[in-house]
Amino acid sequence: MHISDLNHDNSSLKEKLEFLYSLRTGSKINWAQAGYLRLLEAFGTPHRNLPPMIHVAGTNGKGSTIAMLRATYEAAGYRVHVYTSPHLMKVNERIVLAGEMISDEKLEFLIDQALEFMGDEKLSFFEILTAIAFKAFSEISADLLLLEVGMGGRLDCTNVIENPLCSIISRISMDHTEFLGDTIEKITAEKAGIIRDNAPFVVGQQINDSVTEILQSKGSQGLVFDQDWSVSANESDLVFTFKGGTHHYPMPSLNGNHQIYNAGAALAAIYSAQGVLPVSEAAIAKGLQNTHWRGRLEHVSTINNHEIWLDCGHNDSAGEALAHVIKQWKDQHNIPVHLIIGMLNTKNDQGFLVPLLPYIDSLSLVPIFGEPNSKTPESFIDSMNGAFPAEKIQTFSGVAEATKSLSENKIEKSKILIAGSVYLAGEVLQHFSKA
Repeated sequence: MHISDLNHDNSSLKEKLEFLYSLRTGSKINWAQAGYLRLLEAFGTPHRNLPPMIHVAGTNGKGSTIAMLRATYEAAGYRVHVYTSPHLMKVNERIVLAGEMISDEKLEFLIDQALEFMGDEKLSFFEILTAIAFKAFSEISADLLLLEVGMGGRLDCTNVIENPLCSIISRISMDHTEFLGDTIEKITAEKAGIIRDNAPFVVGQQINDSVTEILQSKGSQGLVFDQDWSVSANESDLVFTFKGGTHHYPMPSLNGNHQIYNAGAALAAIYSAQGVLPVSEAAIAKGLQNTHWRGRLEHVSTINNHEIWLDCGHNDSAGEALAHVIKQWKDQHNIPVHLIIGMLNTKNDQGFLVPLLPYIDSLSLVPIFGEPNSKTPESFIDSMNGAFPAEKIQTFSGVAEATKSLSENKIEKSKILIAGSVYLAGEVLQHFSKA
């Protein structure tokens, strides 16, 4: 259980969430679905009474892709349900009902129902919450459900929808290897488990051709990056091609070059679904320009001319994406970039951190509040293997202390990037919301 998972200003709901987290059965993946399916049955099989769905799996970019889809479909006037994970500040963020975050009262009522239905059966937190989400979605009219996989795909408990409108496989990289497999091929096979023979699926930009080939082999309706669709940016526009046609849109409001590829995957899904949910060019442009997704290369504050940026990145692909961003910052602004990092010891700090080291001016190591599994400074330093000067490394008791120290210089301008964990991002957002 992560302490940040329990952040909530409703004490009654917080107690029930704590109980749900205590029910974890050891695996974070729904390896045995019988109890989960019984809970869905008790709820009245809500997963069979949902609006058309776009299902999104992958390692990086799932949430950003869903955020762009949501903004675009809402700009077109559609009512949209959304299920994402994890949350940053409180669990209600995960369930959006036709544009509105689920209320405390509704969530608590459904938790009580779930516990009553389960009896002595112990399911994981994610299984229970997913069943609750499906029940909530089934009770409110909407035109579309955007559904994010929790982990993997094949055995994920979101993977009970037989007729998706479209599936998306975003960028796949090495993460959760203890559950999904220790090679990129094994991980890809798990992610590909959401693909259905009767529905189109979008293959996003991938780390190598072997991943694309595995995904492409899963069905005849694949829409593959650089084959069926492509995306790029010129000086002013996003340039999207789909089956030979070229379209120009505004650049997405989310920061970073990697968001261009996420936007392309979202657009490929939108174009594939035009026959069911038509979207105008104007709505697409508005959606791309008005996408919001917290904790993804987000500018959270400016203190004494120091810009504070936040990102949830924590794996090798995220490290490469952030390295590209930092290099652009250095080239464009010629000012120092300071990295504050905190990670869980279940993550590959070397894969994430090493791509960033050539472009940063200092490194601050922090623990994640309330997390006994935070990586130690010694672990970070060992991973760098001397690749970064020791005199430019600092250790702080927390992210607030590190940010305060780095921003005290009132003369020098800099960018301060905080990254390494979703749980650290939640702590940062809580801190600046109170500042």
